[in-house]
Order: sequence, then C-alpha cells, then structure tokens
Amino acid sequence: MHIPEGQYNLKEFCRVIFDSPERVLKGYHGQRIKTYLYLSDDGWRDYLEEHYETEEFGSITKFVGEYRNRKGAEQPAKFYVGQYQDDLRMVVTAETEEAIRQALRPVSEHSDCLSPMPIMTGDFQTMNEIVLSTYDDMRISEFKSQRVPSLVDARTRPDVDREIEYKGIDGRDRLNEFQEEYGVVPTRIQYEHENVSIRIDTSGKFTLETINKESFNVLFELLSEVVVNVLELRDVANQINFEKQEVAPGNLKVQVPEMSSGEIDFNQQVTLMQTEDFIRGSKNSDDLNFSFTDVTKQAGSLDFSAQVTDENRGSLFNVSATEESMRIVPKHDCSFPSLIEFYLAVIRLLDGGAEMRLYESQSAA
Repeated sequence: MHIPEGQYNLKEFCRVIFDSPERVLKGYHGQRIKTYLYLSDDGWRDYLEEHYETEEFGSITKFVGEYRNRKGAEQPAKFYVGQYQDDLRMVVTAETEEAIRQALRPVSEHSDCLSPMPIMTGDFQTMNEIVLSTYDDMRISEFKSQRVPSLVDARTRPDVDREIEYKGIDGRDRLNEFQEEYGVVPTRIQYEHENVSIRIDTSGKFTLETINKESFNVLFELLSEVVVNVLELRDVANQINFEKQEVAPGNLKVQVPEMSSGEIDFNQQVTLMQTEDFIRGSKNSDDLNFSFTDVTKQAGSLDFSAQVTDENRGSLFNVSATEESMRIVPKHDCSFPSLIEFYLAVIRLLDGGAEMRLYESQSAA
C-alpha cells in the first residue's frame, strides 16, 4: 500500500485508505484490503524490529518482509500494524495470499508474544446475526460450514461429520437450511451489498472488497462484539504457566516451583474415538504444529493423557482428559500463543463449544 508519511492512529490510518483507495492501492492486484488481528504481549514490537524492516507512522508501524513471487523473484511485502485495543493489534495489508503466507504468517508462528486472534464459533454466529440484522437486503454469496454437534442439532444423520462449501446468490437461505438440516455452522462467509462486500472467517481474517467508510464501519462493529471474549481468553492463557519463585526463609534463598494449570471444559461428552481423531487431525493440519508423545488412552469412561509439544515455539505441556474436560499442566516455556492455538485446535477438531479457564495455582513448597 502507498501511505503518505504522517502520524496516524488506527482510525486515522483507515480513513486514509477509504478516502483515497485508488492512490493507496495503485499497482496492487485485486484491490482488496485484508486485516488480521493479533493478540500481543510485551516484546511484540522488539520482535518485529528483529525480523523486519520497520518504520513508524505515529501509532502505526510499517513492517516489510520478503517473499518469492511465482517467477521466483524476491519482492518486498508491506504490512501496517496498529493498536485496536490494549494487547490487540490490527495488521492491514493489500498483499497477495502468497506474500501473506511467506512474509506475514511467520510473524506469529515462532513468536512467544504474538498470536492470531481466534474467533470462537459461537462468536462467529453472533457476528453473522449482526450483519444480517443490520442489512435486511444483505446477500450471502459464498460460505463454508462444518458440523459442530455441541452447538446445533441436525435432523439428518446427526452422527456424520460434515463440511460444506456453497456458492450461489441464495446463500443466505441455504446457510439457514443447511444448519437446520445438517447441523453445520459457518466458519467463513462472503457478504454482498450495494455498498459493502466483505468476507470474514474464524481465523480472524477480514477481507474488504469494497474500500469505503461503510465497509470499515462494519469491520469495527463486528470486532467490538467479540473482543471482550478474545481478551479474556488471552488473560487465561497468560496465567497458565510454570516458573520458579525465589523465597528467603531465614537466611536461605530457595527457588520454589509455582504452577498455574488450565482446564478446557467440554460442551458435550467426548469419546476415545474423538480424541484419536483430534490427535490425527492436529498432526495432519497445515497450520497446527503440535506433536503428541507418551500417549495413554482407555475407552469406557474416557481416560486420556499425553505430552504436547509446540514444534514451532518449543512450548511443552501435559494434557489429561475425561469425558467432561481436559486438564492442561504447563511444563516448559509454555507461552500464551501455544495455549491459544491448542485451544483453537480443540474447538476446531474436538468440541466447538469447549471453553478454557484457569484451573488452579499451586506451589511445591
């Protein structure tokens, strides 16, 4: 994007884009704005400066990475990041999907202080309801849905896992029909309106295909509905840790291990077969990098445990599950992005209605 030099906050930066989209997007293929939300912790700015060329525009930071285009030539990829709320950053770009894959995704894959903002399945449905209630004539031209038994019932073969992708001018009606008939809920939606064309998905990516004030207003309204739940999730993940505290009884200095564990409460009873599918799905996913070792499992009344490693960050934690919940016990370098991504794996592959909370804090003293 071509942004004039200046001092901007996030709202002012967005105004520059929708006031002069032709100038800002000149030379960019597709003429789309893509935004990504990242949960952040102390050190995120230093991390960017270590891995990218950066430039300050007031409260906005421009960071530039490199990627190889289809012809194999290296090209710069420009991104801009600003503060949406405390501990929540918005990245704005007009780059291609290939540039984003090569230059932006690594921002969080190996970072202990940045994590893509998840949108829980229930919150995503709320966002959809907001859009449809705000615009009576809003069309859904495309959507992707998947079966989530914990959130919605199905009339037809409820035990069958499903993923449905649909394109058509009647998408709004079809979305409701598929949900009622097959128990699927949306994970990606393309909206079309006279003045608004926007795509949202549960990964936290928002694509604005009409670059105007109304599109940005829709974006910020949707974010305001989910940000509280997301920041609460980050706070929980940040408290799940293992560290050593120094205490001084008398004249001695002793390091005492302190641990805060977490728990994921399931919305429905989980079976052994589901946990096996969860492990298999995590291993086969392109965007999850968890490995499972020391796995023990027993059917009947579910008894499952494993050691989990985030292969990108080196985080290590133990999990143990019953039919009702999964306990998370941190072991080594257990960063909040690792825990959030693991929770996302659970709601994506195991139970869409699961909730994560702090379980307990204890000292070995």
